[in-house]
Order: sequence, then C-alpha cells, then structure tokens
Amino acid sequence: MLLFTRPLPKLKASAIAFEKAGIEAVGIATSDITPVPSESSAAAAFLLNNPVDVVVVTSVYAVKTVVAGLGKAINNPPLIVAVGDATLRKLQSELDGFPLDKIVTPDVHTSEGILAMHQLNEANCQHVVIIKGEGGRSAIADGLNEQGMLVNCFNVYKRELLTRPIYTKRWKMSEVSGIIATSEAMALQLIAQFDDALIDLPWLTVSSRIANTLTVKGVKKVSVCQRATDQALIAWVKDNWEY
Repeated sequence: MLLFTRPLPKLKASAIAFEKAGIEAVGIATSDITPVPSESSAAAAFLLNNPVDVVVVTSVYAVKTVVAGLGKAINNPPLIVAVGDATLRKLQSELDGFPLDKIVTPDVHTSEGILAMHQLNEANCQHVVIIKGEGGRSAIADGLNEQGMLVNCFNVYKRELLTRPIYTKRWKMSEVSGIIATSEAMALQLIAQFDDALIDLPWLTVSSRIANTLTVKGVKKVSVCQRATDQALIAWVKDNWEY
C-alpha cells in the first residue's frame, strides 16, 4: 500500500484517482489551504493597474486572484505561466476571452522548470509578478532577482497545519510500501509526524529540490516524477514500482 500526501482540498479527488487506477493507497492531509484576502485584493489591483511582462501562477489556489486582476479585456496582455497542468486548465477555463497562447506551462513542472523557460530569459522580460502561497516557491523570485528583473510577489493563500492529520481510510504503518509527497512542506510534516518510521521506505516526489531535502533528512531512496498530477504519479508508479 502507498501513502500519499495532498493538502485537504485535494485529498478526496486524489484518493478516488488512485482507487480507479487499481492502486491501493491511503491519502494523508497534514495541512489545509486558507486564502489571504488582503493579499489577493492587493495582487488583483496591482495586475489591473500595472503593466507586467509575465505572471507566474504557482497553484490552482492562486487562479481566482489572477482572474480578478486580468479577467477584463486589456491591451497587450502579459504571458501567464502556470506551474502545472491543473493550474493551466483552471486558468484556461476561467480567464474567459484571454488569449490561450498567452497561458503556458513549463516542460518541467518545477520552480527550476519555470526559470529555464525561454520566455523568462528574453530581453523584453523585465517585470514578473508571482502569485503564490505563503512561504512557497521562493526559488523563482530568487532566480529572477539574480537576473536583474523586477519581481513582485503576492502570497494569496497559506497552508495551515492541521491539529491532527486526516486520512482517507484506516491503515497500518506495516502495510506501507512507498510514499508519494507532492510538496516539501508536506513531506517534512510527514517525517515530523512519524519520526524515523518512513526513512527506509522508497519515496516519490515531484522535484529535485524536494528530493534533496528528503535525502538530507536521511531518506535513502528518493525518485522524482516531473509532474504532480494524479495521472502522472499513477503512471510513474505503474512503470517503476510493483503495481
């Protein structure tokens, strides 16, 4: 049986996806997602009133803010970079009338993948706005700042640690054969929750950065799937683990 992490709003959908794929798995949410209305309002107003070259959207939880700021017809719309497929689809469906060729995603769905995009490395890219969660995706801003770009970050949601983890079903530690962690925060929360009980198991995560953090924490076997969608993770498991 696999143990996978998801924030509370995504937990049920992921559990259903694994079940439909015939993979025995239990989901665990160690955190919930809470909006930060003041930051969201400030970000929407900024996008509405300032010309920018690129808007980086790091999660589906940031889409509402972008729609509020860019949902109206504007001249010379910025490029919108979605960190993953789910965010891309949500932006495409909710930004009615926005040019679809102006909403893109990197080949590799990580902070490093975004920084490697040619659109963010061209001379006409000078001002980037990042719509993200509190404490997340600092590597993007750091990398762009090093390139001399003007970067504005808005933390429009935050992850709140749950008093007690929420599981999709009953399980026993002895039944777990592998772990899937889709964020660094949730991976560290999982290790903190169970001490060293998970260190010797194989892990699957979604970026080299998270994999390096787990290695530092003592995890011995860490693999990386380049996309964080349920479909991509399920396909990776079926190709690489015994399912």
